[in-house]
Amino acid sequence: MLHAVIMAGGSGTRFWPLSRAARPKQLLSLVTEKALVVETVERLEGLVPPERVWIVTNAAYADRIRALLPDVPPSHVVAEPCGRDTAACIGLASTVIGREDEDAVLAILSADHVIAPAAAFREALGKGAAVVEESPSTLVTFGMAPTRPATGYGYIERGAARGEVGGVPWYRVERFCEKPDLETAKEFLAAGRFLWNGGIFVFRAAAMRERIGRFLPELAAGLPGVADELLGDGAISAETFGALPKISIDFGVVEKDDDVAVIEAPFSWDDVGSFAALERVLPKDEAGNVGFGDRTLLDASGNVVIAGDGHHVAVVGVEGLVVVQTADATLVCRKEDAQRVKEVVDRLKGSGNEGLV
Repeated sequence: MLHAVIMAGGSGTRFWPLSRAARPKQLLSLVTEKALVVETVERLEGLVPPERVWIVTNAAYADRIRALLPDVPPSHVVAEPCGRDTAACIGLASTVIGREDEDAVLAILSADHVIAPAAAFREALGKGAAVVEESPSTLVTFGMAPTRPATGYGYIERGAARGEVGGVPWYRVERFCEKPDLETAKEFLAAGRFLWNGGIFVFRAAAMRERIGRFLPELAAGLPGVADELLGDGAISAETFGALPKISIDFGVVEKDDDVAVIEAPFSWDDVGSFAALERVLPKDEAGNVGFGDRTLLDASGNVVIAGDGHHVAVVGVEGLVVVQTADATLVCRKEDAQRVKEVVDRLKGSGNEGLV
């Protein structure tokens, strides 16, 4: 059976001051009135029922996520006591779900991506599951056809076709490429065989456990004890989980493996990595401004303006800015500097203003 594992542990510091330690990006309502994690679960409706949805998150967010998603079994919201990156997250899910369903197929998703249309997304996951049924050892990922020479995404180089499922070809992954510089990104775009890597996977839980045993034996040795704790009283100790090696699934497993396939995604995808990315997912006014809240924009163009509850934000005669107002903090920066908001959070942590983080 197909199970969905949603990774929801990130802090989303590039969305400060909207995102805070207790309310990270995946809990924000950035595109619709619903939190991103809720949209992620609802996108699966008709393919994966709530009883086969698992959410792995930071212990600080677990209760909030359970409240937002009452149809997901509370025990399926896995609370990590500390961050150990995606290999530990996916390895634990593969171990725990595999004990309940030895033939389990997992779809690995992120809680904070914007994907549309949902029907095409579900169909693609179904195609990935069909590939895994045909080739049980294969790890399937999905690559998005690039629409611009993006330097903030990793890339997948598509190799030769390995087969076809439901009229959709699936290809050998030739290589994974780190985030490129602009010139390299332009070359990737022109070549036509490079896809954005969105970190979406489908594979058999048993296949992932075998890979972790082969490539990350220290992690493989520690996961059963963590699973015992989780399936026991539902609480994972910081001592047990913190002893696991900290490494991403990409570096630790996927980039080392020679049985990885890619399907070109038939849906639009955006990881909404900063306030500037909201231009790509929110409707623009006639002057190219986006945002939400109580706002007045006068002779202003190409701005991202967000007003918090109970406040009115007026922007006059400017262009290309990000303006975000909350009850206790205000951010103003150029759109091209939106990625640097993380630096503000780092500065606040070391300056006695931890309460703003």
